Amino acid sequence: MNQGIYLVIEVADSSLRRDRNVKLPAYGRAGVPETWVVDLEGEQVIVGAGPGPGGYGSVTARGRGGQLVVPAFPDVAPSVDDLFGPAERQEGEPQARS
Repeated sequence: MNQGIYLVIEVADSSLRRDRNVKLPAYGRAGVPETWVVDLEGEQVIVGAGPGPGGYGSVTARGRGGQLVVPAFPDVAPSVDDLFGPAERQEGEPQARS
């Protein structure tokens, strides 16, 4: 384990391909316990966990409605919605009433 680093968060807009294909495996090989790649366009978080010599053993995507947990701090558990804020209303959907 990389001492002192518990989680890396990359925020990806135009850099998504590089963040996912280059940086994510590199953090895993370096022993970072978990990395989140926040995909701004896709409104999802790509989670790399289980670091090892080949990168992360597990890479999953969590979209809206999904939950995230920082393994070193289990009480820190934001939802994906917490990161992106309220979903934009799609055309044809009823508007929420106050």
